Amino acid sequence: MDYNYPELYYRIYPKAIDSVNRYLEKNGDKRDISKEDMEAMIDEVYEKMVYECPEIDEDPIERRGRYRVTQRPFYGRRRLVRDIISIILISELIRRINPHGFYGAEY
Repeated sequence: MDYNYPELYYRIYPKAIDSVNRYLEKNGDKRDISKEDMEAMIDEVYEKMVYECPEIDEDPIERRGRYRVTQRPFYGRRRLVRDIISIILISELIRRINPHGFYGAEY
């Protein structure tokens, strides 16, 4: 199978879609999503990912705090995975709320 995205995307995507489905069923077509709701969806997907891939939450460098002595900021596995989850959730919510894109159906 020829992958266009990293394997991690294919593991996160179904969980993110499930989370968005549940959110929209509960709240309807809500265009103004609160930060708390978004964080709850990210946490839900992240917990499922940690259950499936426990090594995500076991980053030894992130746990030991070595990143504090470096000059550049350190982004461990946890932060990177949460950022990917956020991107997928936001893109899916935008796609569902505005399915015709930026210009609308008349474009």
